[in-house]
Amino acid sequence: MNVRDIFVLRGEDAFREMELELTRELSNTGGMVLSPGGGWITQQGAVELLRSAGRIIYLRASPEAVARRLRKVETRPLLAGRDPVLALRELYRKRRALYETADAVIDTERLARQQLIAKVVELGSTGK
Repeated sequence: MNVRDIFVLRGEDAFREMELELTRELSNTGGMVLSPGGGWITQQGAVELLRSAGRIIYLRASPEAVARRLRKVETRPLLAGRDPVLALRELYRKRRALYETADAVIDTERLARQQLIAKVVELGSTGK
């Protein structure tokens, strides 16, 4: 099932539990880049599971930039039926402090895609 279907059929809590269980499974796996959704960081213990195995890198973008990027993909469940910029601003306000606990923060709006990739690789190779 895709994320939207899980939210509709089983609810956000079930999705978050599945997400956390996968995080537990992957916490013992090395040599990868894991890119969870923005709500992943709100789960108690999720960051701790991965922090010991690698680096947490926050790819920062404004709610406006995220909304522009999301126009190209399927609607996110937490944005469905809402003004995406307003919804993203609200989510960012609630999650910002958690995002800022990352080991590194990269402002994605100031980098071309290849520069961003190079920066992530550099930070990953100098990490744990």
